[in-house]
Amino acid sequence: MSQSRGYLDDNPELESALEWAERWYHVPVLLVLLGFMLWNRVRSWENFIVDGEVLFSGNDPWYHYRSTQYVVQNWPSTMPFDPWTYFPYGTSTGQFGTLFDQIVATVALIVGLGSPSDQTVAMTLLFAPAVLGTLVAIPTYLMGRRLGGRLGGVTAITVLAFSTGGLLRRSLVGFSDHHVAEALFQVLGVLGVMVAVSVAARDKPIYEQFIERDVDALRDTISWSMLAGVAIAMYLWVWPPGVLLLGILGAFFLLRLCLEYVHDSSPEHTAIAGAITMATAAVVSASRINVLEITATAQSLLQPGLALAVGFGCVFMAWLARFMEKREYGRYVYPATVFGILAFGAVLMAVVTPDLWSFFTNNVMRVIGLTTSETAGTVGEASPLRDASVLFDRHGFAVIVAAIGGLFLLGKQLLSDDAPAEELLVVVWALFILLATFTQQRFAYYIVAPIAVLSGMLVGRFIVWFDFSADDGVEYYQVLTILTVLLVIVVPLFAFGATPVEAGSTGPRPGIQGWDESLQWMESNTPAEGAYGSGGEATLDYYGTYQKQDDFDYQEGQYGVLSWWDYGHWITTRAERVPNANPFQQGTETVAPFLIAQNETQANDILDNTDEDDAKTRYVAVDWKMAETNGNILGNRGGKFFAPPAFVDGVQASDYYSRLYIQSQSGGVRQVTFQQQAYYETMVTRLYRFHGSAAEPQPIVVDWENKQTERGGQYRGAPTNEQEPEGQQPGRVIREFESVEQARQYTENDATSQLGGYGGAPSERVPAMEHYRLVGSSETGPYEVYGLQSLRQHSAWTKIFERVPGATIEGTGPANATVRTAVQMRNPATNKTFIYRQRTQTDQNGNFEMTVPYSTTGYDDWGTDEGYTNVSVRAETQYQFTAVGTNDGDRTGFTGATEVTEGQVIGEDDSAATVELEPVTIQQGNETSGESRAPVTDGVAEAGA
Repeated sequence: MSQSRGYLDDNPELESALEWAERWYHVPVLLVLLGFMLWNRVRSWENFIVDGEVLFSGNDPWYHYRSTQYVVQNWPSTMPFDPWTYFPYGTSTGQFGTLFDQIVATVALIVGLGSPSDQTVAMTLLFAPAVLGTLVAIPTYLMGRRLGGRLGGVTAITVLAFSTGGLLRRSLVGFSDHHVAEALFQVLGVLGVMVAVSVAARDKPIYEQFIERDVDALRDTISWSMLAGVAIAMYLWVWPPGVLLLGILGAFFLLRLCLEYVHDSSPEHTAIAGAITMATAAVVSASRINVLEITATAQSLLQPGLALAVGFGCVFMAWLARFMEKREYGRYVYPATVFGILAFGAVLMAVVTPDLWSFFTNNVMRVIGLTTSETAGTVGEASPLRDASVLFDRHGFAVIVAAIGGLFLLGKQLLSDDAPAEELLVVVWALFILLATFTQQRFAYYIVAPIAVLSGMLVGRFIVWFDFSADDGVEYYQVLTILTVLLVIVVPLFAFGATPVEAGSTGPRPGIQGWDESLQWMESNTPAEGAYGSGGEATLDYYGTYQKQDDFDYQEGQYGVLSWWDYGHWITTRAERVPNANPFQQGTETVAPFLIAQNETQANDILDNTDEDDAKTRYVAVDWKMAETNGNILGNRGGKFFAPPAFVDGVQASDYYSRLYIQSQSGGVRQVTFQQQAYYETMVTRLYRFHGSAAEPQPIVVDWENKQTERGGQYRGAPTNEQEPEGQQPGRVIREFESVEQARQYTENDATSQLGGYGGAPSERVPAMEHYRLVGSSETGPYEVYGLQSLRQHSAWTKIFERVPGATIEGTGPANATVRTAVQMRNPATNKTFIYRQRTQTDQNGNFEMTVPYSTTGYDDWGTDEGYTNVSVRAETQYQFTAVGTNDGDRTGFTGATEVTEGQVIGEDDSAATVELEPVTIQQGNETSGESRAPVTDGVAEAGA
């Protein structure tokens, strides 16, 4: 007996204390870890309260807020159809209004004593992810304890608590999305199956017991299997695309039943548990069907159908095992037959129902195929995880420990005749989730649970091998071993990457705050839905109940707001307007081609082909990111111009801009972009940068040099010209000249340069738009938020444009001459001005006509009471005209001015504004004299507002 054993014999009180600690040590440890997890997730909650309002993080939480509000008002029903998004069709919310929203709504009703305020609902939703994220620890502990004892469970929670991966980020206060509920219910589902197959292995149920109705013998197997089925169905209820779990379970039962037969054990017991589990999941899922088709994005025939298929497969494999056992086939004939039948069924499906085959193969490849489509690559969470070291940064050595644990369990399954089924389940689960994570990094919030469980299993069993117990005495090397193992797992979580506390610091992203100002402006200064052109109250009930339909019939006066899909939920919830596109990626087939349309006519045709006769797209909301080509300007949260081309056939991002790589003074490499003319012709650029005004080339040149990397690749870098033109500095990428002619001459002599392409400077003239005007914007710009000098060119975060008929201006001037007009506009939100310019040609009689989108007077006559916009961006001058022609044979300047009323712009006044240009004397420098001269001649390309 060791010295410590003898010391304990002499100290019964200490021995008793050690025995108590060994039995109950996990309870205070678990409470501390749970407390840390909750504290770390909620401690930043005050950051989400801005001016007394709750601002959630990201996009989807806002739609969850809407879905939760609907459940609160119609408990327990969820929203069957929503006409407040995806104009002009509306949509059914397959992945929203699910169990997650019902749970949050129920809690809000309890907290609000049956009638919660909007603030109560928002606050409940704000804290929901933190609470659910903490609850994930409970089933994770139970799984770890099943495989590695209490220490295994404690280790699993320790890894879970200190990992900084996707689960932490998506369970922080404010990230009120269904992701954390997915993780919780998936872990519960896997735990349920673990228990069910373990009980089946213990009780060994067989078919004859069902015939004999041996309830006592079957009770536990049936009960636990049904509970597992309910847990799986709840996961599918939270997230219908979670059919991945059914595929994981199908693969597990397939492999496990084959292994049991090969190891000369009856697969019938496990098969019975699988059949009951899957049948229960199918029945519960079937009760939630709202789409009678096969789709993974809604509660459809797919979820119960796939569950039944797995359950039937279990029954068939149990029957086949009996059949082959009676005929004494070789043990390897069974798995060969099973896989042969599966292969034949796959070929048969591909031949007989190719569409169904394509549906399954496409979805499998999309989730675990390690491939991604071009359009999916534009979505941050759907892009692949390209660097495996990220897992180490987030989970430390637990990744390695889990990998060793998984290999150990897999080897045990292959070599041992009595390896528990639940061990194989965890390995299969971990492998599938690992593939899913590398295919779409959104699944990173799943991977921490199998990593934690496998780590806990290995640590628990490792300690058992050291036979650490109070009965045998406590040796120092044993204590050191335990501490060393735990430190190896935990310390790297703090030493590499962000610590859990650092990763737990959060707040609403700048995007929602940048957009919210303009969206609040839109809610207050544009007509209510149904009141456009007529005034009055909204005719579209914001929380109304609408029956599911394919194409909602919008009524006269109801309208859409076009923007990129990222911002659809914000438009719905913050402006209470109907977006054309949303984060479900609905509407991209309209929005993407509109944003990159090369002329106004093409853009209008796109809208006219989509809009209804009596319900039109009336506004366009554009932010600086949509017009920014540099996607890396803020890490991975920079420009988004690259995204729309991915959704349009025949074009790609490189048609609009190119990349340059410049070495900084610190030795690093910085990426910048320069634009082609096609970029400046797009609607998104003409709106955000030019506000619909014409834009002229500027004396700016982008210069580069084609260079080669060490591996032979080609790239564009800063020029290293030995001889520079007079006045030009060597190595400059952006060169400025005194005139456009000088700049153009430089490019003619340098093949690796182009005129314009930087900021708001096009290479060629961009014509003015006639039917879109800036009416409002946010006050905040990206420079105020991020402080980067390159962001100064973007004046306001978001700008709101209105599509209008435009006012006609009819005038006379010199014959066959170019007439230019300009009007100075002021945006009070940014306190900046810009010039709207347009030009046209007179005919042989000197007559001309143009259509302009901006009014100069009459703003107070047409506001929201009348069904129109309370325009914030207003003119400071009349439309002022200039032309150069001949008068009695002499070269003469002509000027004129006119007002354009708001009624004329919005189409309520059909009359044309008129102007007659009068001759004036041309002064030196080609300037005209007289008080009616245009305030600014053609100058800077980018509007300053």
